[in-house]
Amino acid sequence: MDFRLNLMMMLPESFRMRMIGDRTIEKDGRTMSPAMQMILYILEKRRITTDIENIGAKKIRDFYDTTAGLLQKRPPRMKTIDHQIDLGDDQIRIREYIPKNFKKNDHSMLYFHGGGFSIGSIRTHDPVCKFLSEMLGWKIFSVEYRLAPEHRFPVPLEDCDKSMDWLIENANQFEIDINKIAVAGDSAGGNLAACLCIKRIEEGKIQPERQILFYPAVDTGGDYESIKTFTNGYFLLTKELLEWFGNNYLDESDHTNIYAAPMNYDKLDMVPPALIITAGFDPLRDEGKAYAETLQKNGVKVDYKEYPSLIHGFLNFTIAPECMRAMEEISEKIKSIN
Repeated sequence: MDFRLNLMMMLPESFRMRMIGDRTIEKDGRTMSPAMQMILYILEKRRITTDIENIGAKKIRDFYDTTAGLLQKRPPRMKTIDHQIDLGDDQIRIREYIPKNFKKNDHSMLYFHGGGFSIGSIRTHDPVCKFLSEMLGWKIFSVEYRLAPEHRFPVPLEDCDKSMDWLIENANQFEIDINKIAVAGDSAGGNLAACLCIKRIEEGKIQPERQILFYPAVDTGGDYESIKTFTNGYFLLTKELLEWFGNNYLDESDHTNIYAAPMNYDKLDMVPPALIITAGFDPLRDEGKAYAETLQKNGVKVDYKEYPSLIHGFLNFTIAPECMRAMEEISEKIKSIN
């Protein structure tokens, strides 16, 4: 956590407005919160992805791993246990979060981190999982699936599927109910959570009880207004970065695959109930909303919520009070899905 920024976030909103020059960012009938403006300013100053093609994935991953915690509130202390699934010449790491208020045979969550299928780790999303675990009272199992471009589609999704199988096989050891497992993820992780539901339907496997998709990427072919509006370099996900993520993960022929683009699935009426969360200032906003509407049209129970003043990735920005409040509200919504 950046303590200086934390002090700034504790100031009244009127003071924060002065610090950003009393200017507001307004687009699409939405006004960005002063805290989000401050965070974007800081991220822009620290951006290393201006020459992304020549930097390389490893350097970007290392940078993200070491800086992700700066904009996150100090998470609650709780017991964690690291596990691994042996793949012979490789492995999938999984971190188990055990909250103090955990109840045996209650709900649990399998969580897939964001990062465009190319960056991110258990470490970058450790605070997110700790906060959610404490608020829900659920065990959370955070998956460190293998990343593109070294491991392209469908490897990350297959890793998530193996993780679900592993969790079910070891449910007695973990004291969880296999019929009460939720899948969740943010951004690319939201894509993996949605696609995992589809993959398990197609393969006749035990389904997640519910899916929680935070500002997910769900449609590789959509021409959405929010993508045109918010990829100009100031809203975190630039056009260049989105293209880099996509090229790392998918071949051209994969873009219509239902395991990459869940919007293309023709049996969406079979997927589990969903909570879909979007941010007002986010290129992925409109496709998240469109997916929620499509699921509803197919008879799926969906709870959709947009946070109009927030930006993409806000779960990782809990140093801002409005992001913390959003996470608390979302936790209550997760518990109400049935």
